[in-house]
Amino acid sequence: MLMVMGADVNLSVEQMTKFEEFLVKYVGVAWPFFMMTALFIIWAFGAWVVEFVGVKVKRNWTQVVKVLDWAVEACPYVGLITTFFTFLNALVVYSRAGPGDPETQKAFIGQFAIAFGSSITGGILALFAFTLVTLIRNGEK
Repeated sequence: MLMVMGADVNLSVEQMTKFEEFLVKYVGVAWPFFMMTALFIIWAFGAWVVEFVGVKVKRNWTQVVKVLDWAVEACPYVGLITTFFTFLNALVVYSRAGPGDPETQKAFIGQFAIAFGSSITGGILALFAFTLVTLIRNGEK
């Protein structure tokens, strides 16, 4: 069971395993980094909304903005590194079995799915982090 913003969310082990398999299939080895970054962005957005609405007193955003700036810089690079890594894996798979095998083509296309998924995930997280930093900085003025 998972507690999300005061609501009980029941997720079974099978559901969590399927979600992890989905992440590994479409994001690759960088999925833990992207997941932790996404959770931090969600937390920071929630804290910003709470402050914006005026439920809580002003927060010192200095450290949060530093981490979000880091995420803006790191996410695209992690996506690119994962992309190059999966392209390398795709070429290794392709060279081992040869071009005529349907299983080779399936594995090759699977590696491309990871490469594109990882690049897109890195770019989207960087965009969210950048937007959140802009919102926070404009709110401090």
